[in-house]
Amino acid sequence: MRRLAAIEYRFLELALAMLVVLNGISITSRYLFRHALGELFEVMILGGIAVYWVAIATAEREKAHLGVDSLVMVLPRQLQRITRHLRMAVIAAFYGVVIFSGILLVLRQMSSGATAGLLDLPLWTVAIFMPIGAALALWRSLTQVDTVPGPTGVGKI
Repeated sequence: MRRLAAIEYRFLELALAMLVVLNGISITSRYLFRHALGELFEVMILGGIAVYWVAIATAEREKAHLGVDSLVMVLPRQLQRITRHLRMAVIAAFYGVVIFSGILLVLRQMSSGATAGLLDLPLWTVAIFMPIGAALALWRSLTQVDTVPGPTGVGKI
């Protein structure tokens, strides 16, 4: 698992660095040379989509999601457990919808041969990150269902 985490971090670090460099090149070409590079903008948009879905799964593993733990922590222990399971049900439903619609999107893009405008890149090669990232995030969410943050870190309810 640590090896997978290291690969994820390296992918995200390199992808973010690449997007920052590409953005710098785009800004330089647009404002200094008065020539916008449309292909570069398209690469940044499509790359950002892929990075987004991998980052969601990574954030889920790190328990770096936004939440209202301060409100939940004032509830009685039994209500804390109920709200955490309710939260997990909502998260699972959301990721389930994203996985299902993402698979449909990829299949439609593959069958139609849809490509990115300027790059002529098959769109499914980017859209595939959506169901994969959501499935990984769902799996990570479900494996952490019985843990709650506490004053010293993560503990069991």
